[in-house]
Formats: sequence, C-alpha cells, structure tokens
Amino acid sequence: MRLTKHFQAIILSITFIFAHTVSIPTNASAVVTPPLTKCNIRVDDPHISENLMRTRGILAVKVNAQSKCNKPMRDLVLTVEIYKIGFFRDHRVIKNAVTFDGPVFANRIVKNQETYAKCDNTKRSRYYGIAHATAFLGGQIVKTFHVMTEKTISLKCGN
Repeated sequence: MRLTKHFQAIILSITFIFAHTVSIPTNASAVVTPPLTKCNIRVDDPHISENLMRTRGILAVKVNAQSKCNKPMRDLVLTVEIYKIGFFRDHRVIKNAVTFDGPVFANRIVKNQETYAKCDNTKRSRYYGIAHATAFLGGQIVKTFHVMTEKTISLKCGN
C-alpha cells in the first residue's frame, strides 16, 4: 500500500477493555487500573480510489481502516462509515462492516478495504471517515470508540 503524506492515517490507541474499577483508599487518593490491552484502529483519509477506477471503471470515494490488538479475540467486526459534509448536518454516504468469523490471533492486522461510495458526478464535496469495531474478548462483547480520519478531504465526487 502506497503511503504518502496525503494518505497519512491517524493512529489512535483504542482499548477494547477499560478498567472500570477504581479503588479509593481511606487516604482519599485514587488508584486507576491501566487498560489490559493495547489495541488500535487506523483510519486512512478519504480518497478517490485509483484501483476501482483502473479495474472497474468506477469513480468512487474510499476510506480504508485497519485494526491490531495484542490480545486474541473472536468474531471481530470492523465497520467503516463515510460521511459527506452537509449544509445543516453531515450525511452518512455509506456504512460497510467486514466480519472476521472465528478466532483472530494476537497482533494480527485486520483490514476493511471494501468501503467505498460511487460518485454521481464530479461536483466537489468534503468527506471524512469513521471506523469502529466489536469483538468477543475474554468471554464478553467489547466495543471500541469511534475513530475519525485525521482530515476532512475535498474531492471531485458528488453524491
């Protein structure tokens, strides 16, 4: 995958399990338990897909995402959404989830590179992406925070 400054992704550490226990000793100082995992989702900035144009002749805006976690999990669902900046509110253009059934081993990079929306015209519009995930970890369903692309990009792709 070609990484340029234009396609730099935001790396935001996301934890799948948060410490919900806070111990408050009698001396009134709080002790917080650190997260048990080191997991993250990386979301690439929106772009016009050169591959879809070359292989299928489709002009489309695309957002890719990948996830990595240092703990094994099961049944991971990595969801990517593409939003268009609107006058009164932003509009979700597309939502696509990629499911990885069964075990996902520790430190495996899983990707969602299937989220794109066809352009209706070449009118310039501004887009951003959001990614999030759910999985079974330690016998319970866990969810990540929603991670947004670093930049909102103006593209010649109207929807």
